[in-house]
Amino acid sequence: MAANFTTPIPPPATVHLAVQPLSYLLGTWRGQGEGSFPTISPFNYTEELKFSHSPNKPVIAYSSKTWKLNTNQPMHSESGYWRPQIDGTIEVVIAQSTGLVEVQVSERYFK
Repeated sequence: MAANFTTPIPPPATVHLAVQPLSYLLGTWRGQGEGSFPTISPFNYTEELKFSHSPNKPVIAYSSKTWKLNTNQPMHSESGYWRPQIDGTIEVVIAQSTGLVEVQVSERYFK
């Protein structure tokens, strides 16, 4: 399925230095997709991602929600924080509606 993304909002002028390389993500993104898992039939869904930033803070708030495409029935949601560091690494902490919590640390994502 083709993705139909909204145009992200331009980043505020006071974006923290550590957030600037990821500022293109700021805004709300929506699209449609196809999912599959070995134990269930393939399915179509709509997803909305939100990335927001508090001025002068080195953190991006993140949320994701999905709905069944045909019925708009909620499917999955998660939220958390992306913490880019000045050295080019990033820490991501996400809590899912299922109770799963993810903590991820990257290699350098920019130089």
